[in-house]
Amino acid sequence: MTGRDSPVGEEGFPEGAAIVAGPDGRPYPVAAVWRRALARIIDAVTVFFIQWMLTVVQILWFMDDLSTQWQPDPWGRATAAILGYIFFHFVYTIVFLRWNEGQTPAMDLLNLRAVRTKDGSHLGLGRCGARWLVGGVSWIAPPVALGGIIVNAAAYLTAPFERRRRTASDWIAGTTVIAYDRDEEDPDGELEQVLDEFGQPMAVREQIRRKYGLTGLFGGLGDIGGRPGRRGRRSARAPGDSQPGRDSRTMSSASGTAHRRRGERRGI
Repeated sequence: MTGRDSPVGEEGFPEGAAIVAGPDGRPYPVAAVWRRALARIIDAVTVFFIQWMLTVVQILWFMDDLSTQWQPDPWGRATAAILGYIFFHFVYTIVFLRWNEGQTPAMDLLNLRAVRTKDGSHLGLGRCGARWLVGGVSWIAPPVALGGIIVNAAAYLTAPFERRRRTASDWIAGTTVIAYDRDEEDPDGELEQVLDEFGQPMAVREQIRRKYGLTGLFGGLGDIGGRPGRRGRRSARAPGDSQPGRDSRTMSSASGTAHRRRGERRGI
């Protein structure tokens, strides 16, 4: 379905944008290439810092000794670090794509989501692995680091010339990346617009937290600093609206009636 076939005016899609079906059956615009490339860079840097921190805090205590003892050509001392990076990159990508509904942290940040090209459905483990294959294994290509950068960049060469802007990873896995904002969309069609206890529309993430019983952590924090103004306005109600106020009005009315009756008997 092309941009001309989509309801451009109604949905607000850019003129000429490629439109594909999303997981909820609705049309979504295909993600821009620069956003996808930036997300991949952010994820790669994130995995690097995860591995670096694990090494610094000595969780990966064996990494230095392994790098010293095992230095095969052409990678030399960097062999252990490269293989460790590929492993962490694989786990990071598979876990988030499969169990975070097609979004790595960087893709979530940039409002991107990977879906099946055929029907826009969720990705299975096989497609997640196939999607990681090109960009992940490429980091072992010599020269160190530079080889991975070259291969990852080359994977994007097909994107500008294909209607759905699919890279080599997308072709292998049968996937497409759409522009998708998780806070505004409902992938499963299960969460309708819900009002919170203050009468305000509840964000999808908050609905998910409450649905799976995560309100103990997030709800408590929200009550502490989230809506001080509303709580203040509630506590600042007029005294007559509270139970003590209603009781005092009742007592005043009763005492006023008694005084009038006494006055009538005395001829006042």
